Amino acid sequence: MADRVSLSSMLAKSQQELPARRMKDSCLEVHLPLGSEPQLREKYLTFHNTVRFGRILEDLDSLAVLISYSHTYNSELKRSPLSIVTALVDKIDMRHHIIYPDCDIKFSGRVTWVGRTSIEAKMHMSQVDSHVPVGICLK
Repeated sequence: MADRVSLSSMLAKSQQELPARRMKDSCLEVHLPLGSEPQLREKYLTFHNTVRFGRILEDLDSLAVLISYSHTYNSELKRSPLSIVTALVDKIDMRHHIIYPDCDIKFSGRVTWVGRTSIEAKMHMSQVDSHVPVGICLK
């Protein structure tokens, strides 16, 4: 409990104390080398040799936290006084219903809105195969 009290003293007292941020400051891109690293691919495959969509959602969830953390990061503090959790997904758009297990995946995202206690991030997952581009958009 004492640790939480010390962290709460690090919180800004007003909006004016916070450093200015732009949406593009929180842009992140992460590559998942499914095609080029077979050992990693095994963690993402079902017994039918298809990609586990739940695992992709877990990665997107982690990306949302990382985006939010990068937006709220304060280099003057040794630790962040904030607890970041994901609450919901508004929408998932899939252009194609196939995620190829032998192609790399690119995740990207950025902050799209910030309130006093909430952050909205938008993320994309894309995969380029020699035949068809695959895309997923989460907001």
